[in-house]
Amino acid sequence: MLVLSNSSPLVYLAKLGKLGLLRTLYNRIIVPEAVLSELRAGTEHPELSILEQAVNEGWVTAKESGMHVRAPGLGKGEIALINLAKDLKPGLVLVDDASARKIMESFGFNVKGTLYVLLLAYKKKIIAKNEAKRLVDELIVAGFRISTEIYSTVMKELE
Repeated sequence: MLVLSNSSPLVYLAKLGKLGLLRTLYNRIIVPEAVLSELRAGTEHPELSILEQAVNEGWVTAKESGMHVRAPGLGKGEIALINLAKDLKPGLVLVDDASARKIMESFGFNVKGTLYVLLLAYKKKIIAKNEAKRLVDELIVAGFRISTEIYSTVMKELE
């Protein structure tokens, strides 16, 4: 399955030391070149070295996107992700930003986020229940925003 990702799932999974879950689950991830450029330009992402290693290993690949859609209010990375998705027609798009998710869904794309990756890894027995719960809590400590309702739903799925 062709999988595209925005920066936040990559950054948060790298913060957790679990970027490799993407490789285990999907084998290969494609990111828009603009997303990789944004991460490389930012000083607030010390996880960049982990991502650069994935790029060097070849299982994370950056691609340029055409310019089909303009979406005011979204960043360059999100816009590039939408445009690349329109070019490549992926089976899954990983993005956490609510606005970008809504737009991607309006185009008919299957959109999931970082929490989905953790839940899927648990369901496929790649990580244990206690580890999955701990990782969700560590996501929040790392700055991941989640409503109490979604947190409760995720924890129930991990039971």
